[in-house]
Amino acid sequence: MTTPTPDPTAHPTADPIVVQDRFEVFAADLPRLRELLAGYAVGAAARGLTLVDEQVSPPLALADQPIVLWVRWNLPDAGGFWTARAQTHAPDVVQFWADVDALVVSRARTYLLAPDQVGPVPADTRPDGVTPSRWRETAQLYLPAGAGEAEMGALATVLARAAELPGIEAAILSPNFLADLGAGHFTWDLIHPDRESAQVARKSELWTDVLLPALEEHCASWSALGLDTIGAGAREPGIVGGVKRTALFRLLPGVDPEVEAEFARDTLAMPAHIASIRNWRLSRAVTLEWDATDGTAWDFVWEQEYADLDGLTVDYMIHPHHWAHVDRWFDLESGAQVVHPALCHAFAGLGEGFIVR
Repeated sequence: MTTPTPDPTAHPTADPIVVQDRFEVFAADLPRLRELLAGYAVGAAARGLTLVDEQVSPPLALADQPIVLWVRWNLPDAGGFWTARAQTHAPDVVQFWADVDALVVSRARTYLLAPDQVGPVPADTRPDGVTPSRWRETAQLYLPAGAGEAEMGALATVLARAAELPGIEAAILSPNFLADLGAGHFTWDLIHPDRESAQVARKSELWTDVLLPALEEHCASWSALGLDTIGAGAREPGIVGGVKRTALFRLLPGVDPEVEAEFARDTLAMPAHIASIRNWRLSRAVTLEWDATDGTAWDFVWEQEYADLDGLTVDYMIHPHHWAHVDRWFDLESGAQVVHPALCHAFAGLGEGFIVR
């Protein structure tokens, strides 16, 4: 069976997108910046970006302050955006922006559409706000390279016994549709009445002698995170048979707390614009004692539940609030990046909704 993967290019929007770069630069450095841009434009064309024009304001050299170079590009549609975006971290692109950052005072990239393409006023999601009352732990389980159905089945058989842990309310083991994009082979969610109950469960023989050894035997690594909720909402708390998406983010070093808070607000505003997000929860990641992450600790867990896969791979991916607004926090080319490019995007089938419990 072929596993589904996000493919917004399969359902592109028809509206062309203007990409506008704003470079604040001293006039003496303008020739070098344009030279760099000429080289960048060659690779950009291969990514689907068509150079439209370059303009300067004010149209003169100032002795004691920078001027602004405006560069405009065209993209065919939202599908074209993601095609170009997928190659943002190619070595030549990374080097270009490093060279630019060493030269300019500031830079910013924004995306423009025709005025008649402005979407409706966002929905009021305040009535959907909820405060989860249970303690939940979520883990991404990474099996060794080359692991197949037999290895996954062996691990799943043992982990099914997590439902027997003392005091546990639910243990949900979900095979991810794709063990890629930073995702593990499984998403494992454990729901306890409270954090103290979870600690008691981990002292049980079932945990120490059966479950933890199974992780050590079958997994190359795993992340284990508790959820410190920042915000959550539920349009359809009893959703059945949908898709759960789990995203894990790390911030770049030195992000200002006010900027971090703005990132969280923008993320939590997504359901107001994207109705296919039926339930949602943004949490600070609490690294647990049984964590075995291969790399730097995670900072955020962003979860959503959808009625079907198209809600994620189409509606979520092609909405301007995602690609033209929130994605700036993730994009090296935006001038506003705060999230490390090594993230986790896991999505799996959902038996019954649980993320806001």
